[in-house]
Amino acid sequence: MRSPSVRWAWYAVLFAASPLFASTRPVTLTTASATSFVSYVAGPETASACVVLVHDWFGVSPSYTGAAERLAEQGYCVVAMDLYNGRSATTHDEASALLGALDSNLAAEKIDAAVKWLGDRPRKVAVMGFSMGARHALAAALRNSAVRATVLWYGETTKDADRLRRLTGPVLLVVGSRDGPAALEESLAFAKAADTAGRGAEIYIYPGAAHAFAQPLFDQGRSYDPIATETAWRLTEDFLRRRLN
Repeated sequence: MRSPSVRWAWYAVLFAASPLFASTRPVTLTTASATSFVSYVAGPETASACVVLVHDWFGVSPSYTGAAERLAEQGYCVVAMDLYNGRSATTHDEASALLGALDSNLAAEKIDAAVKWLGDRPRKVAVMGFSMGARHALAAALRNSAVRATVLWYGETTKDADRLRRLTGPVLLVVGSRDGPAALEESLAFAKAADTAGRGAEIYIYPGAAHAFAQPLFDQGRSYDPIATETAWRLTEDFLRRRLN
């Protein structure tokens, strides 16, 4: 088994060598406040089911582009957001700086523009986010009635049942059992609030997995769990198949 330092070095080489969004195509969208921005589309644009994908605090990374490509291979039209406008991070300090400079209101407008772009045709739309992106994905689902399903991987949720009544579709939340007491309590509170709101919420707590278990850049790779990641993907693919088809 590789040591943490060797694992981290290997991930760093992989990040440097991987062409980001190699199999996607850029699309320029415009927010409600007339701000133009670039997102990336993968999969068939004529697909009847679509996913708006929102990255974690590292921005566009190999695991994120891999997520877009995996969903595209399932036949979905995927719009992968780049909320950092071409910048990305490989360390926690860099990610923290990018997150601190992010305009949350503008980020929300960009995600809404992507949802609208997909929803202009009669098809089903889901939003999916990782960690920081999960918070933005859930907020977008609460704002946009066009969103039919929401997928959250280890991200901030809510225990406000009144807010959750705005959802027009179910939610899948996947967290690790070692994400911390607060995250687990939040997940259970979210499930209870969704029940109260009469909205479907599927909660999966993967045993032994830590926060950001699917992101090799997090915690220098020490938290990365490929088995938990594959399990979360299979749960996600099953959820989207049931909810969007």
